[in-house]
Amino acid sequence: MKSALFTIVIFISFMFMLPTTVVAHVVVSPGEVGVGVRQNFAVGVPNEKDIPTVAVRLVIPEGLESVTPNVKPGWQIEVIKSGDVEDAKVTEIIWRGGEVGDGLRDEFIFRAKVPTSETTLVWKAYQTYSDGTVVAWEQEPNAEAGHGESYPYSTTKVVNDLVNEPTTNSTNANLALIAVIVSLAAVVFSTFSLWLSRRQ
Repeated sequence: MKSALFTIVIFISFMFMLPTTVVAHVVVSPGEVGVGVRQNFAVGVPNEKDIPTVAVRLVIPEGLESVTPNVKPGWQIEVIKSGDVEDAKVTEIIWRGGEVGDGLRDEFIFRAKVPTSETTLVWKAYQTYSDGTVVAWEQEPNAEAGHGESYPYSTTKVVNDLVNEPTTNSTNANLALIAVIVSLAAVVFSTFSLWLSRRQ
C-alpha cells in the first residue's frame, strides 16, 4: 500500500515538473448579443511568442451583414467579399503590416448587423507571426487537442432578448394605471372630506 502511494506521489510530482504551455486565446467579443442589432465586435489578439504577430485573418460567419472594420492605425486592412457586386457579402477581414509584440495583446474592431434569429456565430481566426508561422483558431472548443498550431475558436450567441419585452411593457402600463387610480382616489377622498367638514 505504501509503495503504491509512493508511486502515485512520484508520478504527480513528475507531471508538475513537466513544462506547460498556457495558450491565451484569440477571442471575438462580446460573447452574447441580441437579435438584429448593429454591434461593435472586438478581436482580442494576444502574443505568446518571442516574435511579433504581423497579421490577423478573421473568417466572417454566415448571417452577418454590413460588416465594416474600424480604421486601425499602423495596419493595412483588406476586406474580402464574395457574390455579385450589389449583393456581395464580406467573408474575411485581414489586418496586416503592424505588430503585436511579445507578451502584448491588441484589439481589432469591426461593426456588423447580427442575424434576426437566434444562432451561434463561430469565429475562426488565423494569427501570423513574423517567421511565417500561422496559429489557427479553428477547432471546436470541446474537440481533442489537434496537431501543430491549432486551437479552439470562440463563439458569440445571438439571443432573442425581445421575448420578455411585451410582458415588461404590460406590467409597466398596469403599474402606471394603478398609480393614476390611487392618485385620483386620494383627490376624491380629500375633496369629499373637505366638503363634509364644511357642512358640519
